[in-house]
Amino acid sequence: MMTMKLGKFCTAGLTAIALCLASAQQVLADRRSISPGASVTVSGTSGGTSNSGDCGWVAAEPNLVLDATEDLLNMRIAVQTAGAPTLLIEGPAGRYCVLPETPSGSTVQFSGYGPRGTYNIYVGDRQQAQHPYTLSVSDPQR
Repeated sequence: MMTMKLGKFCTAGLTAIALCLASAQQVLADRRSISPGASVTVSGTSGGTSNSGDCGWVAAEPNLVLDATEDLLNMRIAVQTAGAPTLLIEGPAGRYCVLPETPSGSTVQFSGYGPRGTYNIYVGDRQQAQHPYTLSVSDPQR
């Protein structure tokens, strides 16, 4: 009888490990690199279950982890989505919350100097809703 309980435990444990590995692979799939003159475009679903405090509701993990291999002199991050979108950027120069220019705006963008390093980018929603989005990051050539 002890062997049977151990067998059930091992099966449950293997299932949990498989789910954790699948989740880790999903997070890794959203990691990209960018260099001067390049661009990156991804799509997904905005919002989430985590209240960021000042930048709406976001996913527990970033929608995009972006590695800037060099300083980006003219970095532009833009998201196109419905709802009440926000853009939360955590990077080498700090944490920024970007809201649309108009209350009913569906495009949110940040532009400026982006130092080399890793950026965690969240596409949020102020009303805890979820909508399909397209997120683009670019840096025109110098």
